[in-house]
Amino acid sequence: MSTQYSLHAIRQKYKETHPGVTDTIDFTVQDGEDARVYHIEHPLLQSNKTKEAVTAASTDIDMAKAVLGDQWDDFLADGGQVSDVMLLLNEIGEQMEAVTPDGVPTRR
Repeated sequence: MSTQYSLHAIRQKYKETHPGVTDTIDFTVQDGEDARVYHIEHPLLQSNKTKEAVTAASTDIDMAKAVLGDQWDDFLADGGQVSDVMLLLNEIGEQMEAVTPDGVPTRR
């Protein structure tokens, strides 16, 4: 007898047990109430299109373009720096490593 899994249910359970994990991560380049909000897909929940672009990236600039997609030009116009996107991705990676599969923090 085989076991059948629902990938949708697995995704939902993961998000429930990892409170900081959402489909998208929002951030601003500038501070202030009128600052433009950018959205990138959470690294664990990226679409195939984004995963392919990230995999093909050979530089930090390519990586930032891959995760920002059609927001790239606006990001640059707002004064966005590639290094800040890399710091954001690093921060997300550290947060993902800081919890067990059950969502329990490994650091306090």
